Amino acid sequence: MMRLVKTLIATALSLPLLLLAGCKSIPSYSADYAQSRNGIQGIALDQAKAQDIGLRFTSAFNTLGTPKFVENAGALYADQLFINDTLSQFSSRKKLLEHFQGMNQRVSNVTVSLLNTSYHQDSAYVHWHMVYDFKMFGKTRTMDSFGISEIKVNPNHQIIFQQDFWDPANGLYRSLPYVGGTYSWVLPFKK
Repeated sequence: MMRLVKTLIATALSLPLLLLAGCKSIPSYSADYAQSRNGIQGIALDQAKAQDIGLRFTSAFNTLGTPKFVENAGALYADQLFINDTLSQFSSRKKLLEHFQGMNQRVSNVTVSLLNTSYHQDSAYVHWHMVYDFKMFGKTRTMDSFGISEIKVNPNHQIIFQQDFWDPANGLYRSLPYVGGTYSWVLPFKK
């Protein structure tokens, strides 16, 4: 009974915030992506280099949720960069690592699998599958997501450009405590 009361209170308190947030217009990141993709030049790639990028990327993210993650992920990225993970966008390694520190506190039991890699000129396309436990609002949910990261690296093999393509509706929103039910009701998945 107490759990139901807490859920009702949390819903009642969060509803005005959701309504206000729904009125805010958020600009598209498409222009930033296009400008950065065309303006940032990585090293020329071949299949072996693309595979190495994919292995380094997935290996670092397999430590997400552990004390080693921020150090491992930090070694992947250059100081100045463009990264858009569909939920956030960064242009400096410092801000990205601050984001990773916060993310690292809410995530555990991470498994990232490298499915395949391909490349075109200076872009590696890393196809991955990620499963992890995500803690929010005092509840932990298992998330499961597939995605592709377009990655460019500099001569030091540090990431200078990364655009993640994944479905946050399936990989995150529908599984969030309290929010997921509302999201699924407003935008039901049709099969």
